[in-house]
Amino acid sequence: MRTPLPSYLDFFAIPASWLYGKIVRIRNKHYDNKKNVKKVPLPVISVGNLTVGGTGKTPLVTWIVRFLREQGHNPAIVMRGYAAVDPEFADEAVEYRENIENVDIIIGGDRFAHIDAYIKGGGKADCLVMDDGFQHRKLHRDLDIVVLDFLRDTFDQKMLPSGWLREPIDGLKRAGAVVVSHAQQSEPELAKKVHAASGENPIAWTAHHWTVLQLHTKEGDREETLGWLTGKTVAVRLGIGTPQPVIEALVRLGTKITQQLPAEDHQPFSQHELKTLTEISSDVDAIVMTQKDWVKARDVLDVEKFQCPVVIPKLMLEVIEGGKDLEARLLSVFNI
Repeated sequence: MRTPLPSYLDFFAIPASWLYGKIVRIRNKHYDNKKNVKKVPLPVISVGNLTVGGTGKTPLVTWIVRFLREQGHNPAIVMRGYAAVDPEFADEAVEYRENIENVDIIIGGDRFAHIDAYIKGGGKADCLVMDDGFQHRKLHRDLDIVVLDFLRDTFDQKMLPSGWLREPIDGLKRAGAVVVSHAQQSEPELAKKVHAASGENPIAWTAHHWTVLQLHTKEGDREETLGWLTGKTVAVRLGIGTPQPVIEALVRLGTKITQQLPAEDHQPFSQHELKTLTEISSDVDAIVMTQKDWVKARDVLDVEKFQCPVVIPKLMLEVIEGGKDLEARLLSVFNI
């Protein structure tokens, strides 16, 4: 979709965007003086973005937690728990628990209050990594990382609801580091735009790679190499903010996508959709979802009725440029 609103509402979108932008600027000024910001007695690293939708925050948070553990630290993840009746079972929370062994996750809208309760309750973390924290300015952070999606030109976007920006581009000035996701290499023109907006070049460029496939079938679960998808016909159901990287990865593997079920970010599975997937399973070699989709699907989807596997690619983030600089910036929070 070109904008968050249907095209027939374009007439109202521009003034609404102007008003929203003004409100955001006033709000940011409210926090710029630091008087309205609460601080916790642990270093806080925030990972956020400027736009609505996925930019690759979850893989980066996972990478940061693993790196800090390798350095002898014990990070906990802080998050809101977006789009879930029970925040403890929000998509990303379940994904983190499955991908990071024994990680503490602090969940709730009032992040300061939940962190305070965690610490008073005997929480053992020595630092905090906040998921989607750039606009949550009530909580002091020692490092603000903003993720920009290489495949989605943030600098060409307008404010909500005319475009996908959650705040103006000049918000990058308060970022402590910019990381570019979904990149295969650094790109000078994008680096110039980031420098013009924030005063610094991107600190790191990252790529997302699939490592293995998890297959869920009526005969049981198993793993396969990526080559299993080559030559297969598949249907995809991608309830994520930016499905383009998944589609491109399938195409590179030589997979033929015959059907794509449209889904919004975090969208739950409806009964109609489950019925459709069951029917489609007779016509394709596999149904492909992300892990974020699967944590919702597995509780409501009956693979016993499927005639093909449900395939979940396992994702790994690779820092392709700027890794040492990013690591040094992360460790600097312990010297503040």
